[in-house]
Amino acid sequence: MKQLQRSLESRVRDVDVLPTTKFSSMTRIYWMFTTGAGVAVLIAALLGLVVGVVVVAQTIYATTMDHIREYGTLKAMGAPNSYIYRVIMTQAGISAVVGYVLAMFVSFFVVRASQSGGAAILLPLPMAIGIFFLTVLMCIGAAVISINKVTSLDPALVFRG
Repeated sequence: MKQLQRSLESRVRDVDVLPTTKFSSMTRIYWMFTTGAGVAVLIAALLGLVVGVVVVAQTIYATTMDHIREYGTLKAMGAPNSYIYRVIMTQAGISAVVGYVLAMFVSFFVVRASQSGGAAILLPLPMAIGIFFLTVLMCIGAAVISINKVTSLDPALVFRG
């Protein structure tokens, strides 16, 4: 391969002779960082992440507030904060896994349908795994807001009418 590359470079002037992997890498870098298209995709991804964190935080917070009296009862019965934290974190983890599975189910069909179009969407396994961990991290991070609310909860709340 190197011999063929050198041979072509010696015969043809003003042309880059590149292996497929190098050409592919250069093309990706060009489109992602040199053109506006790549920057727009990165900004959209970041915006999607921020919106996702806000939606998840609101959902987990609303669930926690719906059950605030139950958390107060647990605290009044002597349950340590660590137990209540585990309950909220478990809910966040379950939300992350269920949301991820549903999203990957839809993504499978979107990726498959894009293969017959002009621009195929790729979802390699390392990216899917990374998205899973990002989803779990996002949900656990969003649960911190609910944990702060429950930490300051007065157990006497359950005894009020």
